[in-house]
Amino acid sequence: MKRKATIGLLLLFFFPFVWHANALISKGKKNVDIVAAPPNDDCANAIALTVNSDFLCTNTTSGTVAEATASGVVSGCPGTPANANDDVWYKFVATDTSHKIELLNIAGSQTNMYYMVFDGGATGDCATMTGIFCGSTNPGTPTGLTVGNTYFISVFTDSPASGADTTFDICVGSTPTTPSNDDCANALAITNLPFNSSMDATSATNNAGFITSAGCMDLNDGVWYTVVGDGGKITITVTPDAWDAAIGVYEGSCGALTCVGDSNVGASGFVEAVAFTSTLNKTYYINIGYPSGTNDEPEGVFTLSATTDFLSIDDIVAKGFYYFPNPVENTLKMNANESIDQVSLYTILGREVKRLTQSLDLSAELDMSNLPAGTYYVRVTIGNANGSFKVIKN
Repeated sequence: MKRKATIGLLLLFFFPFVWHANALISKGKKNVDIVAAPPNDDCANAIALTVNSDFLCTNTTSGTVAEATASGVVSGCPGTPANANDDVWYKFVATDTSHKIELLNIAGSQTNMYYMVFDGGATGDCATMTGIFCGSTNPGTPTGLTVGNTYFISVFTDSPASGADTTFDICVGSTPTTPSNDDCANALAITNLPFNSSMDATSATNNAGFITSAGCMDLNDGVWYTVVGDGGKITITVTPDAWDAAIGVYEGSCGALTCVGDSNVGASGFVEAVAFTSTLNKTYYINIGYPSGTNDEPEGVFTLSATTDFLSIDDIVAKGFYYFPNPVENTLKMNANESIDQVSLYTILGREVKRLTQSLDLSAELDMSNLPAGTYYVRVTIGNANGSFKVIKN
């Protein structure tokens, strides 16, 4: 005898932790948002951070307090709720006795952020950890750390109300080694303009003493750069990260520097800039340091940019400029579609040997017959455009 079995429809309802689920309530339909808490909502699931070798925060970790819940750990941070209701957790292993902790790119409904650092010991135990440091949106540096210990960081907002959707990046940095350009003799050469680079000068030393030069403010011996003049106006700009930076620009040589220009607004984090008209092929020294000739204070992280208003020959070629012959026997001839206002001739060492000034003339001739054979630079001004090129004198 054959047996029939009837299997009814089996309905499986499941709610995977994606972000949303729909629920039927009574006879009507209502959408209910189920939002998962962050994976690092408690200390046991703290996310491991990469420890940077300097303070530049090259390696950061993104986070959020959205839907975070209270862990019940007392924050101990002044001006904040005793028990944070939206703390999320991170951890790192100390590689030095101090580390810089920084919250970056904070955005969302609540931007007043705090963090608490706890020492978890050699085993990284959340149950026995002890609070050692409290910080906020400004970078903080807990000291007295034990190399090899695990340290937990609780990040939270200062709001007693729940529901913040704040996002942020977190970074752990280390005191860097002494920069290679710590002294004038080892200045880093800026070989091409425009130039842009970041540096951590926290471990720069004052070397033999303060930098003094008549006409410039006294500075700490910070970190050094050189740039070779192109005959245009060069602008040096420094954007410091939470320290009072100053710029000194000099000519001459290390130990015998002459002031060209300086800048210090006089406050932490303010952008500094020095602009000067350069001489072709002259070397200029740039010191970026703390603005004092009596107190040796630390430098910090900064971004340096260097630009010039000196335009390449392409910009004056766009105005119909051309020249001939090259090499030159006696006379260099030039033509353009606009007035050639000035022509200057320089030796390879940057010394100006001839200058021709004129107006409303679309052509120019530069007599080089009495000059010795060799290489020369020609700088041409057409309206508000400048350009330079190299010629050979036979």
